[in-house]
Order: sequence, then structure tokens, then C-alpha cells
Amino acid sequence: MEEVAGKKEIFFFMASAVITLESSDGMLFTVSEEAARLSVPLADMIDQGCAKGIIQLPNVDARALATVIEYCNEHAAAAATANPDANHGVAEGSSSCNSEASGEALKEWDRKLVDGLSQDALYDLIMAVNFLHIKGLLDAACQKVADMIKGKSVEQTRKMFGIATDFTEEEEEKLRKESPWAFEE
Repeated sequence: MEEVAGKKEIFFFMASAVITLESSDGMLFTVSEEAARLSVPLADMIDQGCAKGIIQLPNVDARALATVIEYCNEHAAAAATANPDANHGVAEGSSSCNSEASGEALKEWDRKLVDGLSQDALYDLIMAVNFLHIKGLLDAACQKVADMIKGKSVEQTRKMFGIATDFTEEEEEKLRKESPWAFEE
């Protein structure tokens, strides 16, 4: 307590709650509540008081969860910096120009995060963020996949993703004649 002008003021410092997550392969991760709230199901669990103890994520492996947490930490920190007084609206002195610039910088950071992933890690990440419902990271990961197939032929795309054709040679030839645009290179 501190006495100011004859009045006692009490200062409370709210420490951020820490959430513990367990990946499908048994690895434990801790994340701040603010970062965990970027996931819709985790935010719901926190709001319903179900986030005590360890939250098991059976559909998320450790490699993907580490990337998810890195993303959530970065975005939670950016949100706190952009709006340090969240209970009172936008902080004084901030401008939409600054927030647009920081938003673009964050999108670039997201792009670099997913660019550094192997193809397998990228697919695992997409499955994880779909399960955890983290739209921004799902968008960035899916954009990376779209960029990977952009300008590729059907055969190149099949080879890249290991997709076998279900058609016989005769059926595929018939399709090529009926829809040549689908096989343009």
C-alpha cells in the first residue's frame, strides 16, 4: 500500500495465468492465458473454468504445438503492445496507421514462420490449427500450401503431395479429351 495525498491506494498486479498443454506425444508446454485465448476451444475451456491442470490435445503433436505456441505468444504480445489498456479501448496516441503497419509486420512474421516449415510439418500444423481453431495461423499455413501449388500442373501437384490417380489410363485419356483445360500445363 502507498499513501498518496492522505489516501491509501492499493495496487494489484495481476499475473498472467499459465496454461499447461500436453501434446499427443506426451510433451508438456506452458503458455500464457492471453496466448491460449487465441484458440477458440482453449478460450472456451478457460472461460468455463476447465483449464486447471493439464489440457490434453490428442490431435496435436509436439512439433506442431511448439509452432502454435510461438505464433500465439507473438500475437498475444503484439496485441498487448498495440492495446496495453485493453479495458479502456485503444490506447491514447495510437493511430490506425501504426496499427496497420504493425498488422502488416505481423502478417510478414506469420509468413516467415510457416515458410520455415518442412512439408510434413506444414501439414501437421494445418491439422493442429484447424483442431485448435486459430484462424490467422490456419490462413497463413493454407496460403503457404496455395503458393506451393501455384503454377504447377496436375501431375506435378500429384507428385508433390503423393496423390495417386484413381483413374485407369483409358479413363484419364477420356477425361483429357472431355476437359483439356484441367490438364493444361
